[in-house]
Amino acid sequence: NASLQDLADDLAKPGATFTSAAVYPRLYKCKPEAFRVWPKPLRFMTGYATATLFTASFLSLPILSLLAIPACWKTYEARLASTFVLAAYAFSFFFPSREWPAFRKVGQLWYEMFDVSCNMSAEQRKRAVKMGQADTKYIIGMHPHGIIPLQAVVWSAYCDQYFHDPITGENLYGFGAAADVVKYLPFLRNMMAWLSAGSASYDTLYNGLEYGEARQCNANNNRRPRHLYLLPGGVAEVFESTVGHNAIVFKHRRGLVKLALETGADLLPCYVFGGTDFFHNLATGTNLLARLSRKIKAGVTVFWGYFLLPLPFLPKVTLCIADPIEVEKWDKDKGEIPAELIEEIHAKYLASIVDLFEKHKAVAGYPDATLLVK
Repeated sequence: NASLQDLADDLAKPGATFTSAAVYPRLYKCKPEAFRVWPKPLRFMTGYATATLFTASFLSLPILSLLAIPACWKTYEARLASTFVLAAYAFSFFFPSREWPAFRKVGQLWYEMFDVSCNMSAEQRKRAVKMGQADTKYIIGMHPHGIIPLQAVVWSAYCDQYFHDPITGENLYGFGAAADVVKYLPFLRNMMAWLSAGSASYDTLYNGLEYGEARQCNANNNRRPRHLYLLPGGVAEVFESTVGHNAIVFKHRRGLVKLALETGADLLPCYVFGGTDFFHNLATGTNLLARLSRKIKAGVTVFWGYFLLPLPFLPKVTLCIADPIEVEKWDKDKGEIPAELIEEIHAKYLASIVDLFEKHKAVAGYPDATLLVK
């Protein structure tokens, strides 16, 4: 076979690697099993509509502020429409904030339109689920955050579908974390709760991992989650997100590592190719909007997709999940966690993210991309 001979010749060269010989890791396509009987065009249209609605929910407060304009109340029709909007917003706040497992499947509708793949084989997923059913706890840290974290919904669908034991019914679906400002955003607050996401405060995350206390999950037949999913880059990564730019913000962050040590949870780094390509971003770097956003702990920026509207672009999305970084629970009787230990695990986490990026960027469709670590 000529191609195999070419590969052997490339690998025989001094200093050759699998990357230089164009041997790339394998990716596995995600298939929307929950909607397989639907025609593909219907899946696509419904998927794009739900992705747009999810994006629009981040704009609920600006839309609500428009009702302060007198023109919104000038005529009977305008008053009727404004009253309907206010009633819908009020209903959102009175609707119980609890997880809704069926809502996780919405992300399956996005598999085809974002051409979603993952680097984990069936055997690797099976092994991860088996470990997660034992005494292992996971903290899944996904980068980058993106402007609108559509990849978080994709992850919810993927975890619910693929990290699942068909015999026992167990899976690795735990609980998530979102900025506290989300609880004040109509509709978004409901969708995040449906996806099992709650407050990102340290105490909330600690109690969820250590005791299974997560209100949005406990309200569902007292489900006690054991694993945590979050986007550690937070607001800072919002301002590093724009089309064609690959960056993470984690170099000076130690809270996640400390949480892992205090709870004995293994770290599972994850990088999403395409996670910054859903929208263009007007505010990047450390401008006034970025500083304001850090102050209020919420991303405030101007973004756009197709037709200069909040309609997401359709990049290829690739979920890349690293091998777990084992973390031994720190014995509090020994006193404070040594800074050297925190630094050691932090370095492993960063190295794992960079390694994921470099190994998979070509096969994910970004052969010339570079990752900026801040």
